[in-house]
Amino acid sequence: MASSRWWLYVQAIFWRFLMRIGMFLHEIGPPRPPRPLFTRTVTSDDHCHPVVLHFYCPPNYHEQRRLGHRFPVAVNFHGGGFTLGAATDDSRWAKIVLDTVGAVMVSVAYRRAPEHPFPAAVDDGVEALLYLARHAGELGLDVSRVALSGFSAGGNLAVTVPLRLRGRVSTEVKEHLGRAESTQNLLNQVSDLNVVALFAWYPILDFEESRDHRRAMSLMPDKTLPAFFTTLFDEAYLPNLEDRVSPYASPIHASDRALAEALPRDVFLFICEWDMLMKEGQSFVRRLESLGKHPRAMLIEKARHAWDKSPNPWRDQNGVDILYRDACADMKAIFDR
Repeated sequence: MASSRWWLYVQAIFWRFLMRIGMFLHEIGPPRPPRPLFTRTVTSDDHCHPVVLHFYCPPNYHEQRRLGHRFPVAVNFHGGGFTLGAATDDSRWAKIVLDTVGAVMVSVAYRRAPEHPFPAAVDDGVEALLYLARHAGELGLDVSRVALSGFSAGGNLAVTVPLRLRGRVSTEVKEHLGRAESTQNLLNQVSDLNVVALFAWYPILDFEESRDHRRAMSLMPDKTLPAFFTTLFDEAYLPNLEDRVSPYASPIHASDRALAEALPRDVFLFICEWDMLMKEGQSFVRRLESLGKHPRAMLIEKARHAWDKSPNPWRDQNGVDILYRDACADMKAIFDR
């Protein structure tokens, strides 16, 4: 039986508190990760809930922006089962992006469940992209070179946000709803926006298949996320079972046409061997290959879900950074084409 919303909220508050402690420990080890240079709050007439964007910028950002330089953009979505986590959780990933790619990384503080269930998070991601497109000039951004990245739930958003954006454009163009000017403004923003790559780290891609089945089919069931976490995440974010097959929640159920049109050619999936999500990631890669995309899958051996977010200050951060740097080398190569 599904839990009540208030009980889900109590659990979320408890685990958010513990996760903040864990992320504090995660960040105190050397090298210290950067902090955001500034934040911006996204508001729009169609979107009454503000969304905060955290900007991680190269050291010469302000000087280069004044000289007219446009930086490529990595838009990032944090993990936490759509329920936990914060936009600053991926600051170590941001460090490698800044050092290796020289891009601006924008981390999205999307609304979390259970207070804001599906599709709040994916809608916030769409609004973030549209904001960056609208304000690219003043922010010194080249939105013709955008990469999306995300971890766990954020990896899901890296895939579903462009699908949701495509669906929104298609709906407004077909319906107009007497808002021809609004529709044209949306089309003008999207025309400047070009997502050239996705980097999804251990994403969840299918909410329809039961967690119990996926856990049982895993290589190491005892090393997967425990049921009390996955139940909290799924019931908090997707309380309506019919939403679990929506392509904006489970992109594995998107049509071939939607995937072909919404996703870029270059898609990178980083899959943990001991994760219950491993097989759906591999299946999604094969699906994209059949559509003519150029997906690459990296299997991280003997790794649990979210292995790179360990709170142990004495963990092997160099081992994590090697994979981060490899991913960023691919990102830079794509931006430099």
